[in-house]
Amino acid sequence: MRIEGFIFFAALASLIAFLLNGRSPFRAVTFSLAIILILSLASSRTRITPRRAMDALVRASRNGIALVSASACVGIIIGIVTLTGVGTSFPNAIIPLAERSLFAALVAIMICSIVLGMGLPSAVCYLLMATLIGPVLNKLGVIPLAAHLFIFYFGMMSMVTPPVALAAFASASIAKANIMATGLAAFRFSLVGFTLPFMFVYRPQLLLLSETEGGLTFLSIVFAVLAATLGIIALAAAIAGFLFTPLAWRWRIALFAAAALLLYPDPPVEIGPISIAIFDTLGALILMATAFLDWKAGTRSSAQEGPSELAP
Repeated sequence: MRIEGFIFFAALASLIAFLLNGRSPFRAVTFSLAIILILSLASSRTRITPRRAMDALVRASRNGIALVSASACVGIIIGIVTLTGVGTSFPNAIIPLAERSLFAALVAIMICSIVLGMGLPSAVCYLLMATLIGPVLNKLGVIPLAAHLFIFYFGMMSMVTPPVALAAFASASIAKANIMATGLAAFRFSLVGFTLPFMFVYRPQLLLLSETEGGLTFLSIVFAVLAATLGIIALAAAIAGFLFTPLAWRWRIALFAAAALLLYPDPPVEIGPISIAIFDTLGALILMATAFLDWKAGTRSSAQEGPSELAP
């Protein structure tokens, strides 16, 4: 296994070196592949023979069928969006919606970004999102950096969002797994990431920014990071159904509630000389209580070699 590990490390190091040297990604990958072929000659286990090369080409052709089909579907969707004018008319319809609810407008922009970003490379996706949707977010009063990160992030989330999840489809081809099942699994695992762009908008302290002049302080940054971290932990545990031990549905619902309270942009309330965010405090207390009970149940079940009381 040492020779395989050496080849892998050399390929990665050469790829980074070529990119830092100013080579294009295509040429950097090509040169790295050439280095892999040369280094593989050092051992019979890794040497590329004509038969192995033919088998690799056959497998690559078979695995590429799913990606070609997905790319064709992407072309159809992009053509429909372009010819019907949905890409330009839909963002303009968001502005009246934002007058009633900024959150509803952000959800609509999220859906629009995911649809318009299907199958597009990173740079092209961002340029398209910034051109069509960026001005809409600026009109909503969102901080420009948070607005651009919002649309770019969700444009990239289209890579793991069915029905056209190209990153998940590529992974399914490599793992020889069911394509749609892999796409749904990727979507489920990435649900936690869907909350991050909203936190950029509602908690700009995460970006070291503030909506008001002089409103950015060290404590506000620490508080925003702590609330976001605890909220993500609660949401991830609720989705996965596991914290320290497998969780029953009642505890998962409690964690969903804790995540909602922590991720909700709750303005602090002045109580005497201190300011307290009530929703964030309640969410943190629910998370800590659930984690403590789960940890105690796991410790007790380990001692008794029995099932956890919080397990389904």
